Amino acid sequence: MTQILDCEKLKIYYLGHSGFAFHRGAHKIVIDPFLTNAPMARLKPNQISATDILITHGHADHIGDAVEISKNNQAKITAIWEVAQWCKEQGAETLPVPIGVTQLFDWGKAIFRPAVHSGFLPNGKSFGPAAGIILDFGNIKIYHLGDTAINPDLKFVGEFYRPDVALIPIGGRVNLDIDQAVTVAKWLKVKTVVPTHYDLFTQGEINPLNFKQKIEQETDIKCEVMEPISTPI
Repeated sequence: MTQILDCEKLKIYYLGHSGFAFHRGAHKIVIDPFLTNAPMARLKPNQISATDILITHGHADHIGDAVEISKNNQAKITAIWEVAQWCKEQGAETLPVPIGVTQLFDWGKAIFRPAVHSGFLPNGKSFGPAAGIILDFGNIKIYHLGDTAINPDLKFVGEFYRPDVALIPIGGRVNLDIDQAVTVAKWLKVKTVVPTHYDLFTQGEINPLNFKQKIEQETDIKCEVMEPISTPI
């Protein structure tokens, strides 16, 4: 297992659960940074540097420590309206976006695609539509699926956006299971997949190496089972 993927001069760090950081030059983008009380995480919020923070949806294991990291770094949180509003109420600077938007940044684009998922913010209110986020850095596209059930939009993403790397949940109770994740990876036509969200909210123990074995037997897609980063980034 590796703690860092180096893809087209883009460094990808796994924070644990569904959290990732992406570094290119001065840009440090963080998605779904669930660290505090997270069983896989090895870093604390004050060990994360960020220039932008993105959140796929409003469950606590995805909002995680985004607000604290935002305040520590004066980094704006970009999220769907309801999630952005909650983060703003906690004192973070935010950029609210609608589902389906392509949001421009200095480092590229973030495309918020629909995810089939539902639930509540920490205050008990609905977090609105869930999202998967495509990070388009120009020469490489990374698709973070967030939490989602299998659905036709995933096939559309593969046909229209053609991502290179998919960060894909395999836990099976609140998102894709291993068999579904393999099918979705085929739809996306990606070169590389990284399994996520297999440590919590599952029905029984989920071994990411089972996913790796299955997808590499059935496809030419490379599977990277990542280890959470343990040094400050």
